[in-house]
Amino acid sequence: MILKGACLMRKLLLSALVTLAAWPVLAAPGTETAPYKSFYEQMSRFYATDHDRLALRLSILPADGAAPLAAPVTMTVMAPDGAVPLSLDAENVVDIPFRPEWLAADAKVVINQAPGTYRMRGQIGMKLPAGSTQLAYADAKAAFDQFDKLIEKEAGMVSFLAPSARTLRLVCGAGCTVTVEGAKGTRVLKADDKGRVNVLNDKALAKENPVLTASQPIAYTVLTTKD
Repeated sequence: MILKGACLMRKLLLSALVTLAAWPVLAAPGTETAPYKSFYEQMSRFYATDHDRLALRLSILPADGAAPLAAPVTMTVMAPDGAVPLSLDAENVVDIPFRPEWLAADAKVVINQAPGTYRMRGQIGMKLPAGSTQLAYADAKAAFDQFDKLIEKEAGMVSFLAPSARTLRLVCGAGCTVTVEGAKGTRVLKADDKGRVNVLNDKALAKENPVLTASQPIAYTVLTTKD
């Protein structure tokens, strides 16, 4: 029974902690909204501590089995000083500002998608300047370590069951390669069929601290507990 319970706890942590939280589902435009508080409470778990190497990515996706999203996707915060449109990129990734004054004023968030047609996914990645093509492995290692500390904090008393960061996915597009140059020579990592180059959390690489150079700009990164 103890082993079975531990396995169940590990599975729950993996699904809940890596995405940080289940983001609120909003209703159809002009009819219902979600309180900004719902987003703020989830973001506070990430931003309230020292995670200067990490980036939080929130994307809007079609619900499982649903048709493509009605385009363009828009989100607006009904703030104390008026409506504040939020910027979404081509992949419907949105950066929701972390604003205590909006929380205090009971701000609302509106999305132009019908209920049940979409879902929100939170991911944690390594913070990189826009258009980056190069990074030192030491910076990736720092992100791995902060990611592990975040998971351990969320796990609390059962942190010994929490999974550790294993891979940094550099999303740089189809055909992208990453050249690893260090004291042990040069090697080339190739992107998978999803345009991701996988960089492992590896003690030998941390000791060597090579420079990683992508052949194409890195759009974003994702830290994961999977290989």
